[in-house]
Amino acid sequence: MGVEDSLRSWGATLLILPGVLFGQWAVRYPESSVCAVRGSSVVFNCSYDYPQSKVDTVLWCKDSCFTGKAMKDKFVYSNKSGSILPEYLNRTEYLGDKQKTCTVKIKDIRTSDQGTYRFRFETDYPGGKWTSKSGVSLSVSEFKVWRSPSGETAAVREGDSVTLTCDTVSCSPAQTQLTWFKNDQPLSHTQTAANTLHFNPVSSGHSGRYSCAPRDTTGSRSPPFPLDVQYAPKGTSVSISPSGAIAEGSSVTLTCSSSANPAVKNYSWFKISGTGPLYKGANYTIINISSADSGQYYCEAQNEIGALNSTAVNLTVTGPGSSLLLAAVLGAVLLLIIVLAMALFAVRRRKSGPTEEENSDTQAAVDHLYDNVTQSHTPERQQGQITPAQETEVNYSTVNFKPKTPRSRPLGEVTDDASVVYSSVNRNVRCGDETEDPSSLYSTVVKTQTH
Repeated sequence: MGVEDSLRSWGATLLILPGVLFGQWAVRYPESSVCAVRGSSVVFNCSYDYPQSKVDTVLWCKDSCFTGKAMKDKFVYSNKSGSILPEYLNRTEYLGDKQKTCTVKIKDIRTSDQGTYRFRFETDYPGGKWTSKSGVSLSVSEFKVWRSPSGETAAVREGDSVTLTCDTVSCSPAQTQLTWFKNDQPLSHTQTAANTLHFNPVSSGHSGRYSCAPRDTTGSRSPPFPLDVQYAPKGTSVSISPSGAIAEGSSVTLTCSSSANPAVKNYSWFKISGTGPLYKGANYTIINISSADSGQYYCEAQNEIGALNSTAVNLTVTGPGSSLLLAAVLGAVLLLIIVLAMALFAVRRRKSGPTEEENSDTQAAVDHLYDNVTQSHTPERQQGQITPAQETEVNYSTVNFKPKTPRSRPLGEVTDDASVVYSSVNRNVRCGDETEDPSSLYSTVVKTQTH
């Protein structure tokens, strides 16, 4: 190496390590590499030393902190405005000072944040600038959920013991506080134990899609992990349509239903005191049913895990005339109800008295009878001392007398007709406060004879 090359090497050393001339310059990172989960926050711990001077500028940069026209500054943080990369705005927080601490926090970590981060500071001393050669390497990963004991599929059997674990694959993140989700709904924190969910035993109600995420952020979650809990048929039951007694000659359908995972593969129908299965399938239809089909029926539901029988149901078949008899009975009951209702209506109407129309017809008949009666005129009536408006009470009466058996009468003597009608009209007249003398009662008898 020549003299010229040696001078250049010493010059570069002096520029890079100003501490040789001005004192101890240093930046220290407790951790050389950090792993963070996408969507979480990360903290780079940092401290620094410098000779006696005043720190004017603090900077954090990514991958490159060299300044110059040929290099573009990539500042993650700067205490001077206008020098921060747009993608880090409002995501970096400086936790240090201008003396000894240079810790920084980056929020909402993205996959593009992977790289090496370095701290740089500048003092008020001419040429007093320092950038550390080393830095903190950041790797970004994602949480993943897996099951143990592991299997080829996510399916497990009801009653088994199952554990779900949330962790990263490429690194061990510093964040251990997690939030679990089932079908996109957060689970209670009391159900979590560190980064695991334990089911012992697991049941059909635990089926669902599980994911996890850092508890202190709403950032990206892990991909959902489907937990499929399989079980034998449950709640097997039979329904009959139409329900009730079935008329002979008609049709009826029996339906078998059951809950199972995987779904029921086979349905079989049986009749108590019968031999062997009657039918294969969920719906069993009997056409042109007869009384011999009466009895108790049940079904069996079966899948790959197990089978379960339903409770037996009773099927009753009635004769052909039963429906007609039932219809006749119902008709008679309905007719009886109508008759009782009409009788009750008539009784209530009779108790309520004659209607307005009936009163009008009665009054018209009385007036007609009164007009046909010959009245005796008194001087007082003729003088107008008693007017119709002053009459307050009028009583009408009609008397019919049946004649006795006629006796032998001399020839030529006139006999009374049996249809003689006697009409008597009594009128009580009040004039003012005085009552007319009983002698003022007038009676007129009209006698009709047949010659």
